Amino acid sequence: MKAKIDEKVRRTYRVPEAARVAGSGERAIRDGIREGRIPHIKLSRNILIPREAFHRWLESGGETTGAR
Repeated sequence: MKAKIDEKVRRTYRVPEAARVAGSGERAIRDGIREGRIPHIKLSRNILIPREAFHRWLESGGETTGAR
């Protein structure tokens, strides 16, 4: 049985969540990740977007280069 993780505790977004936060489509988020503009962590086939870094990136107008 999987333990439910409190959303307030999670430190990362998945692509669909980041798209909702940014008010964009998933394709735009995936393109930004692929181009190295959006900070992210790739674990095998999973892409995780650190919440704090993503919010800083959004506040900067998307000018920060992506951290991997």
